[in-house]
Amino acid sequence: MKRLLGTFFGMLCLTVTLGAPTLACAAEQIVKIGFAAPLTGPSSADGKEMENAVRLAIDDANRRNPVINGQAVKFEIEAQDDQGDPRLATQIAQRFVDLGVAGVVGHFNSSCSIAASKTYDAADIAEVSPSSTNASYTQQGLKTTFRVVGQDAIAGESLGNYLVETLGAKRIAIIDDRTDFGQGLADRVQDVIVKRHGTIVAREYVTDKTVDFSAVLTTIRAKNPDVIVFGGFDAQAGQLVRRMRSLGIKAPLAGEGFNNNIFLDLARGDGEGTITIQPGLPSEKLPGKDFGSRYAGRFNATLQGFQGPYAYDAANVIIQGVLKAQSATPSKVLAAVKTLQLNGMTGPISFDKSGDLADSPYTVYRLNDGRWHDVSVITAKK
Repeated sequence: MKRLLGTFFGMLCLTVTLGAPTLACAAEQIVKIGFAAPLTGPSSADGKEMENAVRLAIDDANRRNPVINGQAVKFEIEAQDDQGDPRLATQIAQRFVDLGVAGVVGHFNSSCSIAASKTYDAADIAEVSPSSTNASYTQQGLKTTFRVVGQDAIAGESLGNYLVETLGAKRIAIIDDRTDFGQGLADRVQDVIVKRHGTIVAREYVTDKTVDFSAVLTTIRAKNPDVIVFGGFDAQAGQLVRRMRSLGIKAPLAGEGFNNNIFLDLARGDGEGTITIQPGLPSEKLPGKDFGSRYAGRFNATLQGFQGPYAYDAANVIIQGVLKAQSATPSKVLAAVKTLQLNGMTGPISFDKSGDLADSPYTVYRLNDGRWHDVSVITAKK
């Protein structure tokens, strides 16, 4: 398919009648930023929140009247629904290539980010994920993979150490959803538990479409674990913990990324004691303290999860890459992104040679009295 030009022009023309009509035109350069996430399905609330945050970043940038080589620039989002499906993500990546976007914010799921990454790499398009934490995403040797959150090697190690050191857990059961994210986290936790001389009493598997956890939980209940680790997404975690309690399993659930309203709504009070590790600092410690109020004012909606500020920062990485390069050509934007140093909504942003954050904080939370309480902050220096 023939690749389209990377920049688009909107023409504002004024007709002047002086004997014969003439045309005076002012050119405005339109720079497209790709965005891909699940906008339908179980993770659609996360995807929509990310999309809104990207729109907010673009609004903020356009209000500053940006220019490239003296010419006015307007940033626009090209949003696509990948449905959390790696095959669809690959198709969307090719669509972005054909459109000539300056860079891509996405994808939400690690499996989608990994599946699409080779397409972006072949086209020199920077792929900046706000949420894909699987370690292998940035360890493929590609030049175009970046993320503004930490990765599962850090999260899994930190969570495993917390379970052993702080909770004193010795018998751990693990369930994962077989996605790159879920299995990557579960594998890392298992490695740490074994290294710390804990016992893995069960390792069970579901899919990211599972709604009935009775079989795996019945098997696990017989093993009498001190804690159950779930490598998977928040919606399933909420359903899982409800089923645990209905089966009389009192062990706490532990995992990554549960501390939002989606989990609380689905757990409906059954999630007390749940432990989650989350990329980044607690919300009250983030540099962008006004982000939630600005988001609410713009979209008449309250932030539900953690993705919003990270999607904002991912979009700003691309925006600042364009402005630093003074070009919307993807390869030039990519070169600029590699050397950026930004003070983002979520903290300082700069990338190592793999595209990971130079500094990547994680926070451990525990659910008590219906509220998430941060109990530990870990920052990995590279």
